[in-house]
Amino acid sequence: MDWSFIGSIFWKFSLGVLLLALTALAGYLCAAIGSLRNSLNSVRNTLNSIENIVNQEIGELIMDVDKTVKEVNAELPQLLQNLNGLTASLQGISETEIQPTVHNIQEMSGALNQSIQQLEDLVQKVSGFSGQTIEQATFFRNQIAVSLADIISLWQGVKAGWDSFASGQSQEPAEDPTTADASDAEPN
Repeated sequence: MDWSFIGSIFWKFSLGVLLLALTALAGYLCAAIGSLRNSLNSVRNTLNSIENIVNQEIGELIMDVDKTVKEVNAELPQLLQNLNGLTASLQGISETEIQPTVHNIQEMSGALNQSIQQLEDLVQKVSGFSGQTIEQATFFRNQIAVSLADIISLWQGVKAGWDSFASGQSQEPAEDPTTADASDAEPN
């Protein structure tokens, strides 16, 4: 037997097993990345929902303020005498409650927008990585297909050699000269 041929077969078989293991690992990584992407999409949807709720609450607050302003304008002639006191009260409320609330809402909206942008960037990076992983998996799959074709060809060659060897062995006893001499000696 040719030991280099056996070594080559062993090497190819080991490489095939290694490639199968790498393919399984790549499949697992793809599944994990897909799960991560779904989680990030869920977080993004939650942040969008929070932003919509905050915007809705601000809209209701603005509608309430608008309604109040319209009522005040309708009753303005009656309230003109109390205008100085009311103006001072509104000024105090505006400075202590409305302005800090609007400022906090603006900060929250800015932070939410920044977080959403960061999440979008992360999703884009994950998508790019996922595409690269799929390309690598395709490359390894193609390499495994070539190795499997080599193994099948090797098996067919071994089988053909074995069949040839087996048929040669089965024909040798029929042509054995000692049995032919013994059969010639019996009739005498």
